[in-house]
Amino acid sequence: MDPRFPFTSYPHGWFQVAWSDELPMGGVMPLSCFGRELVLFRTEDGVVHALDAYCPHLGAHLGHGGRVQKGNLQCPFHGWRFNGQGTCVEVPHAGKIPSGAKVRAWPVHELDGIILVHHGPEGLEPPWRVPELPEARSEGWVLFQKKQWRIRTHVNEISENIADSTHFQYVHSLLSQPVSEFSSQDHVFRMDSKVVQPTPRGPVNGRIQADAYGPGYWAIRFTGITDVTFISAAVPVGPEHVTLRHTFFARQPALPGSSQNVVKALVAEIIRQVEEDIPIWENKIYRPKPLFSPEERSIPAFRHWSRQFLGE
Repeated sequence: MDPRFPFTSYPHGWFQVAWSDELPMGGVMPLSCFGRELVLFRTEDGVVHALDAYCPHLGAHLGHGGRVQKGNLQCPFHGWRFNGQGTCVEVPHAGKIPSGAKVRAWPVHELDGIILVHHGPEGLEPPWRVPELPEARSEGWVLFQKKQWRIRTHVNEISENIADSTHFQYVHSLLSQPVSEFSSQDHVFRMDSKVVQPTPRGPVNGRIQADAYGPGYWAIRFTGITDVTFISAAVPVGPEHVTLRHTFFARQPALPGSSQNVVKALVAEIIRQVEEDIPIWENKIYRPKPLFSPEERSIPAFRHWSRQFLGE
């Protein structure tokens, strides 16, 4: 058990491990996530697979020097080949494949320019999937920016922070505390907040709608000053480290120029707020039984919802 975080396992759910353009056709990528080493590869027909990284033969890491050959991943050490289900299908120098020549295969879901891997009990199909983001496939929207951080915290802290309306006024200097409503159903948690956003021309009323699909993926929509939607996706790397990725989409402005500058300013503000949170995340502990004020109803509700993913 980690002294800062009293969790005995990594949460179950879908987690972003890469952007799609980081893995070309025939590409191979080593991954560190869920406290273990994985390898990601894309076959010649574009399908992405994720496997445990170490070859069952002599332990070579398949992500360092491995190559895609005819839809399979070839070990860089002795050429053993594994299909997307983790089964060894060829040992070039042997007439027979040894019994048990297999590595764990992980469920993969690719959509909206991101690659997700599901962490859960081995051998079980994921009970749900992350839905497509309409903005990512709309002609009226464009991929605007991507940003990545490595943070010394637990993935639960990042998600809980989004459900914590109170801190926005004190950490991020919003003009007033957001007025938020929340709800949950199965693997989805929703926050709907009315906010007052400061601008050079004075305060503007806005709205933030945030939908969580499991513990590591949020679709967040800002409206008011301008329309920006982003995916906030955090994946646990180890007990105390998380990789956080934001993928921003913006509504295509009717006129270029000033509208584009407003989008840039809003995205920069969102990034600034994340970077204000990081020192707090990296130095706080997780209180299993915190002292809540009556106004902080969303945090205990979020914690109750998120327990289903802890796998304990």
